[in-house]
Amino acid sequence: MIRGIISLFTSGAIFNPMVLLGIICGIGSIIRLNAEEIKSLATDYHFYLLITLVSFGYVFGFKKEYKEGGIDLNYTAMVFTAIFGIVKFILAYFLSMSFVFMISF
Repeated sequence: MIRGIISLFTSGAIFNPMVLLGIICGIGSIIRLNAEEIKSLATDYHFYLLITLVSFGYVFGFKKEYKEGGIDLNYTAMVFTAIFGIVKFILAYFLSMSFVFMISF
């Protein structure tokens, strides 16, 4: 288990802003919220809209990708990057909560 955590740091996957935000939010949620509040948060569509807004804002604000000429933005790649960021946030959010729950025993 320790090897897996070390490999996350050495590969740089944990330093992705969406993954890091998911880990921070997941740990904060499991510490501050009870089970019913987490369930209501996981089923609320406003939560997922906020994640979508943050992911698209990050990609279109800070992580722009250009076409080969370097003049025009590659909107298709940026949309897929934002969608993949949403998936990474959700996975990091729920897996960090399960990790904290696992080590709390």
